[in-house]
Amino acid sequence: MAFTGYLSKFSLPEIFEFLEQGFKTGLLSIRTLKSEQDEPVENHYIWLRQGRIIAAASKLDNQGLVSLINHRGWVSHNCAMEKFQASGGKMAMGLCLKSQGLLSAEQLTLLFRAQIMGQVSRLFELENGKFNFDFQAPIPVAEMTGLSMITTEATIKGLRSLRNWSALTAKLPDPTSAILKKTEIISNVQLDSQESRVWEYANGETDLNQIANQLLIPLEKVQQIAFRLIVSNLVEEAFIMHNNRVPIVENTEEFADLNSTNGFGQLSSEAFAANLFTLNTQEPSYTLNSREEQTVDVENKILEKTPSFSSGIDVSQSFLQNLVGFLKTKVEN
Repeated sequence: MAFTGYLSKFSLPEIFEFLEQGFKTGLLSIRTLKSEQDEPVENHYIWLRQGRIIAAASKLDNQGLVSLINHRGWVSHNCAMEKFQASGGKMAMGLCLKSQGLLSAEQLTLLFRAQIMGQVSRLFELENGKFNFDFQAPIPVAEMTGLSMITTEATIKGLRSLRNWSALTAKLPDPTSAILKKTEIISNVQLDSQESRVWEYANGETDLNQIANQLLIPLEKVQQIAFRLIVSNLVEEAFIMHNNRVPIVENTEEFADLNSTNGFGQLSSEAFAANLFTLNTQEPSYTLNSREEQTVDVENKILEKTPSFSSGIDVSQSFLQNLVGFLKTKVEN
């Protein structure tokens, strides 16, 4: 069982977050895609157990960790392999050598950080790459120090040292959005000073532009810090809705003219009355009822804005009365 995809669709921080949240165990393989014909293809392998990174290498020959140990001059390649094989090859290489007094706990920690971050850090810069996660892949004890790291820690450390953000620019939060804390207690990772300062503004109300101005940090830097906090599952992006209050229309003079419509998709009664230039009649025997603190006299507006007409077209009195009655109901309703 496996799932595959491309880094152009899912960034490495997003993949790591998925694997950690799902407590996945298996092998994550990443293969670079050529952008030029003569560009070499690189492979990267990261093993996880229950969502935690336990080993990383550039090859599947089980020689990565022992080469690191030999390169540092702590234990020769042959000696390390002999001791490991003599133990039955079932214990993690690092713990095996530590149990025999060949490596210290501090050396194991340094080896693990060099092994993991040496592979992971440069992967964040990849714009083109194909990934595959194999749930059935065996765990290589020969590449293991015996230590592990949550993917959140690997992500935040890798992104801190990232210099070229072009592969992740489209993933950065919008400057007009805010960030909101998902937890009040940070236990998995340790934030640096700038991350801590941005974290304090994760209230869901202060947008990134304002945070940058308050902390005197470039906006792009604030966006990158916010992205690190988001993919580390510490905060979430919050979109701020700027609602402009629209005053309630209380006077028919504020209605649109015949070229526009009101909120119900109909012409306002006053605008209609103001443009009745083809009618000529006498004032009807009734007027509209007054409303609270406001009187809308539609009949007078019709008569005031209706010019004298002498074209000879005969308009019946009953038609005009029905029209005024119709406008009256519109205003009252």
